[in-house]
Amino acid sequence: MSKLKRIIREIHGITGLLVGIVIIIVALSGCVYSFQREIRSVLYPHLLKVSVPKNTTRLSVDSIASIASSHHSKTRIREIVISHDPEKSVRVYMVGQHLLYINPYSGEVLGIKNTKKDPFLMAWSLHTQLGLGNVGGTIVGWATFACVPLILTGLWLWWPVRSTWRKALQLPLEGRWKLVNFQWHKNAGFYTSIFFLFICMSGMMMSFKWFENSVYWLTGSPTTQRVMPKPVEAVRQVGKIQKSLDYTLGKFPEVKEVSLFFPRSEDRVFMFIAKYENRLGQREILYFNPKDGELLHGSYTADNSTADKLKAMNYNIHSGQIGGLPGRIIAFSATLFAAYLVVSGTIIWFQRNVRRKPKKYNSTKS
Repeated sequence: MSKLKRIIREIHGITGLLVGIVIIIVALSGCVYSFQREIRSVLYPHLLKVSVPKNTTRLSVDSIASIASSHHSKTRIREIVISHDPEKSVRVYMVGQHLLYINPYSGEVLGIKNTKKDPFLMAWSLHTQLGLGNVGGTIVGWATFACVPLILTGLWLWWPVRSTWRKALQLPLEGRWKLVNFQWHKNAGFYTSIFFLFICMSGMMMSFKWFENSVYWLTGSPTTQRVMPKPVEAVRQVGKIQKSLDYTLGKFPEVKEVSLFFPRSEDRVFMFIAKYENRLGQREILYFNPKDGELLHGSYTADNSTADKLKAMNYNIHSGQIGGLPGRIIAFSATLFAAYLVVSGTIIWFQRNVRRKPKKYNSTKS
């Protein structure tokens, strides 16, 4: 083996050992979260679905907000999620850790969940921050960054000479387990490498501002500056939140869901995020005056640059949703396999680098 290949192999092995435990935690928690919507619909149908009564209109958002505030008066409302689907309940997130499900027709509180005990949100916390807050997020970001050279060095080590291509693409099922483990680590790692690369690059865009800025620079797109307007003086109006929602749905009737973020203080405004039911992550962002519900500013998909569009679809790339159900299954499988690669790679490294002590023989005669 050439000296260069030995160096590359050591870099590959040591990098894998350094970030291995982080990769396992992030990969397995990502697998748990990937199909959380489908699993929730099976586990909590009584919270998510409502029957649509005849000759009854939906309650206004203002009424729903009042019901949520009365039912859970310990904290204020952080976000209300309204679905375009008439059979879906309204989700109300309170500041802190509680989520309320409300029937939009009767105003009945269908149930309340503690978000800190929700297994899927716990999985999301592990996936993005290892459950350690901002410090964990930084660790996850740099571990994701380290995965890029890990993938590239793995491809370099795997790349076969012309006469061994057929063997390099096979996944053996029989033979000595050490050899089978090595072949699966090497060959199956190749099959999943392109998916890992996309997952890691999209994860880096979520983790690092400098990486996001690089995407804007490479595409020649102006860096987006989010404009957060200040509230203006106006006569307070009844039903102002519903007024803002009606404007949003009237301007963008094809959106599937609208998230209403409530002001955190008196110098903040309502922020509405209207999401479409497509794989491109398109959304409209509107800001409304908290006193009269008038539009103050909008950031619209039609005005997005190339980098803005890439950023919008970044989560769907990361989770495989860009490819629909087949894409999500591929992302799930590749992510799950990442945990195996860490374990199999660790076994291979120790087999090569940890020498067994020679046996001691007793020279005296028995």
